[in-house]
Amino acid sequence: MELTGTHTFPAPQAVVWRVLTDPQTLRRTLPGCQAFEPRPDGSYHVVMSIGIASIRGTYTGSVELLDELPPDSYTLKVAARGGVGFVDGTGHFALAPAPGDAARTLVSYAGHAQAGGKIAGVGQRLLKAGADLIAGQFFKALEKELPH
Repeated sequence: MELTGTHTFPAPQAVVWRVLTDPQTLRRTLPGCQAFEPRPDGSYHVVMSIGIASIRGTYTGSVELLDELPPDSYTLKVAARGGVGFVDGTGHFALAPAPGDAARTLVSYAGHAQAGGKIAGVGQRLLKAGADLIAGQFFKALEKELPH
């Protein structure tokens, strides 16, 4: 499943970069996140409870920030398993001043995700809709973390 989108934040690029890459902020803002703990290899151990349609489950896995080019871009890699299946994905995030307004930041993301097990049984369109909803919740929660 391909995932793409944009979100404009009401803050300069350097501020948005700090919020998007801060482990404590990510723990607070990722929907359903119960744990987001650093590992010695630089990745993060995650535990998330996510539901799509009637399939709800807790997933345990890892998140890695790769190819970081502060404050312009990074790649996010996620691998998680749970009783109802698995989710693996990679997404590239690009940050840039919003067109005509350097006090705002446009974040663009593009990537792909694969789901298996019971969670995949809900169908690709429903999975995509659920993923888009989770992304929207995440970006709105991140906005609340920006300094005022």
